[in-house]
Amino acid sequence: MSIQVQFITRLEKYSVPDTTLVIPCSSTNSQLEAILKGLLKPTVSSNDLSRLSFDFLCLNKLVRSSLEEHIREKDESLLESIISIEYIEKFQGPEPEDVLMHDDWVSACRSLADSILVASYDTKVHLWNNQGEHIISLPGHTAPVRSLAFIYSDEGEHEFISGSHDQTILIWKYDQNKNNVQSLITCKGHQGTIETLALQKSVFCSGSFDKTIKLWGLEEEKEKSSTKECRLTINAHNENVSSIGWTSTNELVSGSWDQTIKLWNMDTIQSTQTFKCGKAVLSLDISPVNGLLVCGFTDRFIRLYDTRLQEGYVLRSTFSSHSQWVSSVMWSRKSEYLFVSGSYDSLVKLWDTRSLKAPLYDLQGHEDRVLCVDWSIDELILSGGADNSLKMFSFK
Repeated sequence: MSIQVQFITRLEKYSVPDTTLVIPCSSTNSQLEAILKGLLKPTVSSNDLSRLSFDFLCLNKLVRSSLEEHIREKDESLLESIISIEYIEKFQGPEPEDVLMHDDWVSACRSLADSILVASYDTKVHLWNNQGEHIISLPGHTAPVRSLAFIYSDEGEHEFISGSHDQTILIWKYDQNKNNVQSLITCKGHQGTIETLALQKSVFCSGSFDKTIKLWGLEEEKEKSSTKECRLTINAHNENVSSIGWTSTNELVSGSWDQTIKLWNMDTIQSTQTFKCGKAVLSLDISPVNGLLVCGFTDRFIRLYDTRLQEGYVLRSTFSSHSQWVSSVMWSRKSEYLFVSGSYDSLVKLWDTRSLKAPLYDLQGHEDRVLCVDWSIDELILSGGADNSLKMFSFK
């Protein structure tokens, strides 16, 4: 059985004539690439062709099966039409760069500029540079550190926030050049572990095992004080708050073990939408490029939501490949399609939203549960886990 196709692309130097081809319905990625390279032979050197590798988009999804199976999933009647197949240059997968070992579990990690922050169950916050050199271990908490957020990092001056099992949040100012902590402010008020932190300009929010979300200011106190109280408290969920994030300057999204995702208007402090998920939410992240929300769940699935919709089906896609809880997810800061996930199955996976059934790459190396991932810097993917390691992967 055959099908009519046209190859299209946005890669101007690798374009082919706009003609209709008849190819086998059973064609897979490798066969499509062989056909395409045959068409490119007259205009592309053999050296270039040998190093080139392509991916193929059909009906806005990456082809990961035969063309026939791919099209039948969407609409069987399309097999009688002329199908457009877009080809894109396949990028190289992330490469293992370094392994930074700690004395206990690595529970959170964040990168900014040339610095890396790591939260550990050893009760300390660790500062590294992106060359894998350890700068300092900072004691301050009295129990495992669970969450982190960078405020600022430049020329050896670092400001950041950490949340802990000890029910406190610390706001740090550390001067690497002078090797001292310039100030340390303790934020008290939660009655449970601080699971998640989200920064927005001069304020930040915290989510806790005590089922609440608190809003805090970052402004300097008029009177120098080592403690700070929250601006307000939201009784947000019926179970612990596992993850939060800002969708805009005045809207917060929260996920919980009560199996819901909620949107909050932070001007009125009202919940504007509640999405019932059916499973506990472990992690979430909002894309700075496309505004979509990606979430990891206890049922091993990753789900993609468009929370901007007031009506209709908010759930856009479901991704399956992990075999255990999805503990952490994070979007690329530049691509509208790419995100990473970490799971209790010891794997980190790199995903393209146009491929639901399989990730682009598995990033292996952890020997125990993955507890956190970070993709704050486009060229660097981080992951930390219960094997006490922070893995660094370079991404070009």
